[in-house]
Amino acid sequence: RLLSHSTWRLIGLGLTTTVFSLGALSVFAPSVAADSLGVTPTSLEGHNITEKAMVFLGIRDLAVGTALFWFYRDRKEKEMGVLLTAWTTVCVVDTCVTIQGPRGWDKGVWGLCGGAAVVALGGLGLLQA
Repeated sequence: RLLSHSTWRLIGLGLTTTVFSLGALSVFAPSVAADSLGVTPTSLEGHNITEKAMVFLGIRDLAVGTALFWFYRDRKEKEMGVLLTAWTTVCVVDTCVTIQGPRGWDKGVWGLCGGAAVVALGGLGLLQA
């Protein structure tokens, strides 16, 4: 084992908190969340569509974060690992969509890449814990 069971559990809690917090940011401050992904609407219509899209993205993060908190509370580390490992796909798709935007690899994309790697590592670590 790379790390102790309790360390993987804390890593899982940290990732859970991050997923939940990013969801809350997208729901309660969609313009800020969009800007962090390099999305800058240039019209009123674009602004309205972007805000709605960020809320759609945010609610999925809140839902997954809530499930992860529940698993953490019930000491279900393997279930957390499965969900986080699967969530890596979401992180990768988010990154691919973001790099297709007007800013390409600028404005937080490297953070998304790093985040995907950390989520994958955390999920796999929880699976073996």
